Amino acid sequence: MNGLDPIRHSRTDGEPGHWHGVGPPAPGREPRIARPSGWLSFDQGNLSQEQVLKNLEQVVSMLQTASVGLNEIDDLLTDSIAVLSAHWSAREGQAAPPEELREYTAQRLAAMEEIARGCRFHGRGLLDGQCGVAGAGRGVVFIRGGPNTATSPPEGYAVRITDFPSRAAITGGVPVNEDWIWAEQEVFLAEGDRFVRFRAARGNSVTDFLRELQEAVRASGLDLEIALTQQRRLVVRHTQYGSQFKFKGSSLNTPLLSKRPGKLEWSRKGTDIQGSLGGEPAFGIGRMLVGFLDNEHTSELAIAWKGEAPKEGQGFACQLVQNGIAFQDSETPEAARLRISLPSLLPKQLGRWVDTRSGVASLAALNTDSWQEVLDGLYVLLAVSGEVVEWKDRVRAWIERYQNRALISLRQGFAAAPEPPTEPAYAGRAESMATLLRDRIQGGPGTAE
Repeated sequence: MNGLDPIRHSRTDGEPGHWHGVGPPAPGREPRIARPSGWLSFDQGNLSQEQVLKNLEQVVSMLQTASVGLNEIDDLLTDSIAVLSAHWSAREGQAAPPEELREYTAQRLAAMEEIARGCRFHGRGLLDGQCGVAGAGRGVVFIRGGPNTATSPPEGYAVRITDFPSRAAITGGVPVNEDWIWAEQEVFLAEGDRFVRFRAARGNSVTDFLRELQEAVRASGLDLEIALTQQRRLVVRHTQYGSQFKFKGSSLNTPLLSKRPGKLEWSRKGTDIQGSLGGEPAFGIGRMLVGFLDNEHTSELAIAWKGEAPKEGQGFACQLVQNGIAFQDSETPEAARLRISLPSLLPKQLGRWVDTRSGVASLAALNTDSWQEVLDGLYVLLAVSGEVVEWKDRVRAWIERYQNRALISLRQGFAAAPEPPTEPAYAGRAESMATLLRDRIQGGPGTAE
């Protein structure tokens, strides 16, 4: 094999030998996508120094191209959060969000979709799933994978849930009836810097009380829901699952909400999902289960529990295919071949782990027909923005790492030569990597063909 042969995958059991796009439900059945032939290469034996530099140069350029797309999407998310937040703050007296807000939101989502699909390197999509992990869940939602997530066997990785997640809640001390409602002067609820003070009108029924209290909670922007337990006690729950959410509340004159009238109580703590992925350990964040970094097969695999029990005779499982770009960055054949796996930033793939009252299943489903949907949109946008920022940091670290490795290789080549190399190809590599170093110092993006 010569040094210009296209890169080959280091395959795991069950991994198909061609590139795949994102297209649930069955990984391995998507249309073929061209290999990145010619821009990453390796030998069965030792790599030449020129091949090492070419690999590193191409990978850095690819990552810089992805970084530009990530930055553009992050800017759109930041602007969208600011606009929706401003409209939400100024909603008083408006029956419904203005029509131009719906148009604005649709335009921003379309722009994110265009950026994700248009961010390409040598014809290969970087942020549309072609360089990520494609997956489909049974009883769970596939969220994402990472560079070291291995392709699953055909039946998928078994998802075992040992403890289901719960939500923060406050439960009242007495069964709700009209006498308690009419005797209560004020129900107080607070989450962060938002709060509501509510008093039922005398003569209201239990149904009226629950409906009007829920309306007041929503109008105040609290992410809480009102219900009755089987014992007909008032229960206030957080909409989101997990241990990181909390709120407080009280009933002033009665034990309708406070166990002791007038005493402010913190919510009972919610819990995070617990379980394993493919027999390997995982940690929970709300209803999302994530494989530990050092797992052999399920490193960074993230799934979300749908909130349903498994069907009889079937357990939870997740099938996935690793679509990452594999390459070698060393002259030593024994060196591990590395894999870079980038996220899919298509709106339909983002925000699927966020629980909302209006049932938004992903960023693509975001709309602003009601003020509740505006608030839910903010929750989804904030969650997605946080994840995009994390990926920006990761890609930035990769760029720096591989630029440094390329520069070290260049220095070693100059030091080992009796005289500085004069071959045009090597000189071209040196000039190219010097340009990359200058771009890194100046903060400028790389370019792709």
